[in-house]
Parts: sequence; structure tokens; C-alpha cells
Amino acid sequence: MSFQFRFEKILTMKEKETESAFHEMNVIKTIKETAEQQLLQLVEKKDSYIQDYQTMMRNSLRVTDIQEREQYIHFLNKQIDRARKKVNELTQEFHLKNNLLLAKNQEEKIWSTWREKSLEEYTEKINREEQNQLDEMAVLRYFHKNY
Repeated sequence: MSFQFRFEKILTMKEKETESAFHEMNVIKTIKETAEQQLLQLVEKKDSYIQDYQTMMRNSLRVTDIQEREQYIHFLNKQIDRARKKVNELTQEFHLKNNLLLAKNQEEKIWSTWREKSLEEYTEKINREEQNQLDEMAVLRYFHKNY
């Protein structure tokens, strides 16, 4: 007779939920890192463009060139704002997924602990039964020898 945890299917389901939550968190983490890199690139692009613009301003520029450059800086600012919003949203989602993962890990640990305790109880029960059988056999031998 082998040990069978009566809630093994639930434990398996909890393990799969934990793996799924871990995977989801990693996906969000990867997307977030990509968005952060894009934001950094935009900021660097804007800084570089502003430096070039300031260098060109030392020379004479036409009004239309200045307007075009100002519009492009405005465009870059809008892109940076959008990228920051996206990073903030992804950060919030990452924290939610991380909290979900922690909760799933805790649930799985509770079920695993329950399984371990059930296994210990089963092992103790089997050991007691074996010991009772050995005691019974010893008593029978004693009576057969003495009577």
C-alpha cells in the first residue's frame, strides 16, 4: 500500500498556477525592461538633439528651421511622456503580478506542507502497524516455545 495524498490534484493545480504566475511576471518584466530601454533612448535622443540645436543656434538660423526644431523637440517630449506612462503602468502591473506570485507561492507551500504532514502521519501509521505485527509475532513465538 503506497501513500496517496487525497488532495494531490489540488496541489498539482496550485503548482501549475504558481508556474503560470511566475511566467506572467517574467513576461511583464521583459516588456517593462524593453519599455525602459526605449524611454532611455528617447531621452538620450532628445538630449543629443538639444545639444545639436544649441550649437546651431550660435550660428544664424532661419525662423522656419527654429520652428521645425521646436516642433520636433515637442514631438520628442510627447513620446517621452507616453513612454514614461507606459513604464509606470508596466511597473504597476509587474508589482501586481509579483504580489500574485507571492500569494500563489504561499498557497502552494500550505498545500505542500499539508501533503508532507499527511505523509508523516501515513508513515507513522504504517510503522505502528508493522510494530504491532512484530509484537504479535513475538508473543506467538513466546507462547509456542513455552507451551
